[in-house]
Amino acid sequence: MGLTLAEAGIFLLGAALIARFLLRAALPQAHTRFVSAANRHSDELREEFVLLPPARVAAVLLVSAAVLAGAALAATRSAAVAAASGAAPVLFAGILIRWYRNRRKRSILSQLPSLLDLLSGHVRAGHSLPESLAETVPLLPAGIREEMAWVLQQNRLGTPLAEALARWEERIRSEETSLFVRPLRAAIPGGGNIVDLLERTRDILRLRIRTTEKLRSMTAQARLQAVVLTLLPPAFAVALSRVDPGFFPNLFGTPQGKTIMAIAFVLQVLGWITIRKILSVRP
Repeated sequence: MGLTLAEAGIFLLGAALIARFLLRAALPQAHTRFVSAANRHSDELREEFVLLPPARVAAVLLVSAAVLAGAALAATRSAAVAAASGAAPVLFAGILIRWYRNRRKRSILSQLPSLLDLLSGHVRAGHSLPESLAETVPLLPAGIREEMAWVLQQNRLGTPLAEALARWEERIRSEETSLFVRPLRAAIPGGGNIVDLLERTRDILRLRIRTTEKLRSMTAQARLQAVVLTLLPPAFAVALSRVDPGFFPNLFGTPQGKTIMAIAFVLQVLGWITIRKILSVRP
């Protein structure tokens, strides 16, 4: 039964009031969370010497969200898909920054032997360790150069070199940095043979890097098998849908199909986690 004009007007007025209340209640909280996330991402990038103010991070997130939402809406004509695509940059920005930080950390750790090689050469030539570090920083590749410049800046501001190295160890947090920093902190006040210590640490780190590369080459086939086994069920489902057009409607539209999908998803996740645990071998 249709609505009269007055009833339709009352319905629209009520819907507008409810939408206004929901927006007034939800938008301030969403805005606060968005600003907090932008500040957190800016601080994380600043720790990696990428200077992006929170306003620019927020602008990048908003522009990318608008572009993705517009593209999804134009491609699918679905408001739900457009909303999910627009929320993706905000939701996955933290994951992307974490991936960048881990990638940069691996690059820094791989450059530690070069740093130790240059340091030992300068110390052997008769320079002190702070002087050797100051002369070595401009010669280092990007990544480790910014980190050692940070240590050198801490030392020039009055922090003892051993304490600055300890802070850098806390900043990076890895076994390789501990192998480099802790023996050096013990040798600096004791006046030990720093050249021999640097060279021994360099050889140990190079051996660890070679061992890690060998392990990765030995597990490459297993990692490829993990990818194949993960992609095989979706590919098989797409192939079945080509043969039987009613496959996906029966799979997603019936309780039995939804149960099978849930079980398959859980088993896929458990299998992926198991394979990752088996392959996470450290030297």
